[in-house]
Amino acid sequence: MPAVNLLQLRVELNELLWNFTDPPAFRKTLLDLLEKFAYTAYRSESKARAVSTRPQLQVSLILLREMDLMLIPAIREQPQAALAICDLLWNDENIDVCLIASRMLGEIPLEHSDLVLDRAGEWALSGMRHMTARTLLKNATALIMRSDPEILLRKVRRWYVDPREEQNFLCLEGMAILVEDREFENLPAIFTLVEALMREANLQTQRSLEELFQVLYQRTPNETVYVIRQCLNDNPNVTAQRVIRRLIPTFDQKVQKSLQDSLREAARKTKREN
Repeated sequence: MPAVNLLQLRVELNELLWNFTDPPAFRKTLLDLLEKFAYTAYRSESKARAVSTRPQLQVSLILLREMDLMLIPAIREQPQAALAICDLLWNDENIDVCLIASRMLGEIPLEHSDLVLDRAGEWALSGMRHMTARTLLKNATALIMRSDPEILLRKVRRWYVDPREEQNFLCLEGMAILVEDREFENLPAIFTLVEALMREANLQTQRSLEELFQVLYQRTPNETVYVIRQCLNDNPNVTAQRVIRRLIPTFDQKVQKSLQDSLREAARKTKREN
């Protein structure tokens, strides 16, 4: 891959700043910049294609880093303009433009965190084809997680109490992001929510529950196993039992047998009651 000319790149990035309060012009300048500094590096004579026909594009970390250095001060100074740009870029067909939108969203000042998290949740449920919900939410909560993770925890709680079923998915994804951050210490709040979600486990939340328990086990294995035992003692439904059954082989062998015994007893109890 050809080396990026940083001096020329910074000149082009400065052009983006001139268009910061004009979202359509910003988008056009961004696409021109990507064409010049990202996509040409990946073309070959046999596979050259126009940018508009490429469903999966590549932006180098160098380019993303330079964009962050140039754009973050403007995002902090003009958050409303940044939100308008994010809204336009997220709806673009270009996958890399969507990635940049999520990264910009994640640097908007904390006083606009409600607007940021509302957008992140809506985008994560929009049937994304270009990145996972976890990646999007991580990008969109970057400043929040660096500065005040409790903001995300409060949103996670609101997602949980929201009666719309799909909000539980956002709740679980948000909790996983919090647990993955070793600086985040309020794990009791996470376990409380996990136990509640296990009581309501269904096919829509099964996979996310499994993934969250795996992240929790990596972070704090003893407490995670304890909570699973509590779930088994709490007359878990069939889906919750399935979650635990699929998790057991991923745990240390010394706890597998006792959990299997508890799971069998929970299954027998469920069968008797039905």
